[in-house]
Amino acid sequence: MALPALDQPLVQRGLPVTPSRWDPATPLVANLEEAGAGIESTRLWRVLRRFFLLVADAIQDERPATAEKLRRASPHWIRHAHATHALARGAELIMVRDNRRHASISTTSAYLHSDEVRRTLQFDQAFEARKV
Repeated sequence: MALPALDQPLVQRGLPVTPSRWDPATPLVANLEEAGAGIESTRLWRVLRRFFLLVADAIQDERPATAEKLRRASPHWIRHAHATHALARGAELIMVRDNRRHASISTTSAYLHSDEVRRTLQFDQAFEARKV
């Protein structure tokens, strides 16, 4: 489901969607004012914030609690949500750490629920003495 959503902007710009033909320098989200350039991170942040607020307004009457969460959401929230859901669905803590580019596993552990954190830290400590 996500891949076609990522392909569509490339197709609209006349760019290949076949991985073997991708140019790694091609930005996924294009700058509408400068050909071949990507949008700045601050612009993407503003676009996503506006999206959250528009959705919050649209669902306010039916789902006020969710609307309030969206009003407080930021693009970084998506990063946290992805890590939390990945771990909840069985992704390994080390893989999530590496995808997040965290230097420390304890930073990534923040995405675990407290019992999972305790269990993970205990296993880390139990095997720490065995590292050579």
